[in-house]
Amino acid sequence: MGVELHDLMGRLRVMLQRTSGVHEHVGKSRAGWRRRAGLAVAAAALVSACGSGSGEATDPAAPATPVESDADVAYEFTVVVSDPPIADLVTRVAGDRVEVVSVVPMGADGHTYEPVPEDARTLARADVYIENGMGLNEVVTGFALANYPAGTRHYMLSDRIPESEILTTDSAEEIAAHGHAHSFNAHFWPDARYAGMYVDGIAEILSTQDPDGAAGYNERAEALNAQLTEMDEAFQTALATIPAENRKLVVYHDSWSYYGRRYAIPVTGAIQPTDFSEPSAAELRATIEQVREADVPAFFGSEVFPSDVLAVIAEETGAEYVADLSDDVLPGEPGSPEHSYVGMMVANTRTIVEALGGDPSALDTIAPS
Repeated sequence: MGVELHDLMGRLRVMLQRTSGVHEHVGKSRAGWRRRAGLAVAAAALVSACGSGSGEATDPAAPATPVESDADVAYEFTVVVSDPPIADLVTRVAGDRVEVVSVVPMGADGHTYEPVPEDARTLARADVYIENGMGLNEVVTGFALANYPAGTRHYMLSDRIPESEILTTDSAEEIAAHGHAHSFNAHFWPDARYAGMYVDGIAEILSTQDPDGAAGYNERAEALNAQLTEMDEAFQTALATIPAENRKLVVYHDSWSYYGRRYAIPVTGAIQPTDFSEPSAAELRATIEQVREADVPAFFGSEVFPSDVLAVIAEETGAEYVADLSDDVLPGEPGSPEHSYVGMMVANTRTIVEALGGDPSALDTIAPS
């Protein structure tokens, strides 16, 4: 145990040293507090790993499971990504020069995923670590800080979003509508334009790490952004077919605000507080009133958040609960075209349009790849 605790303190010292300038995002106005919060989680993760005395959690020799890999490919470097949607975008830009690995397994949900020792082994091989940022998943961030090697370049894609476009502290009216307050919302990628900003950032990151591959990264990013632009236009067309009185969203988890702002279908209520706890009795009553006031035929969530509360809301309001939205679980089978960021967002938009009485046929032209 003494050796492991010594290793623990040494690694924490390395983490603290990184805050002085190694990370690419140092100096951003919203980065410092996120990193400090992650250090506490990282310390807890390391203490837990040391508890068995096996050293297994930090063994760099065990193999990682890449998003897409070929045993015969000689990769230039390894990128570890926080979650599946971003991992898919990185894979699309990276091509076959880069091994891309997601901490949250493809097909799993980042909101509820808890890192395991295998993830520590994965992170121990990282040359680059990419995440959404803005404290979106502090457990995974802290675990990454604790386990990737000194010198790993760490990027937050949310730094690509202009400060002026970030949804900040709610007004009193918005707090009343949502049922809770938040200082910002970090779920940018449901807006296809912001996903395009992520893609530009990814191409820049990979080119910095591998200048010889820059032309290919930029070419693939350009092709992907063309698809995202086409998807953005199709979303606007399809969502505009929803009858005006239904063109509003009541959602289970508050991750659709940027989507609503972009596609003129505002979020008028969010059932679950941002900490993923069950709504209180008072919050449940308020939510029922929100759904009644919105007078929508359906409200939306995900199977990852099963709750008896949903049945009560549906029974009390007469609105259907549609449990098919996902902001980070990729649909379909791994390797299929649908198992992608584009596939996820097309499926989401089709679900919303159909449930609210619109015509989703404009989405038929978007072919996930």
